[in-house]
Amino acid sequence: METESISVLELTLFKNSEASFLRALDEAGITHSRPLMFSTTPQASGLKEVISAVSDAMPWKAIAKVIVAWIEARNSREVMITTEDGKIFHAKGYSAAEIKELLPQSYSVMVIDTKPEEES
Repeated sequence: METESISVLELTLFKNSEASFLRALDEAGITHSRPLMFSTTPQASGLKEVISAVSDAMPWKAIAKVIVAWIEARNSREVMITTEDGKIFHAKGYSAAEIKELLPQSYSVMVIDTKPEEES
């Protein structure tokens, strides 16, 4: 019996990024969900969202394209990818192909927009 592994990409959405980034994922047809988190102690700010799929079916290319397009739409946006070995990459300026290579190695992805959507 062959076993398949599951890939999970954890996103943390900060400031004003939630609505616009989740809408971009939806428009690209990328399924995501909010994990239930229980804690008796205070937690850091930011909302968690998860994308998971059987490893071979994980839409890395589509996610990378969403990240690049989302960043390029406004100067107030940034995505930071932390790899499992602790390296941090600011996605601004990277191509979709470069981000696609980083995502499977990521430990966390932080999505930030410092201005509300109604501001330019």
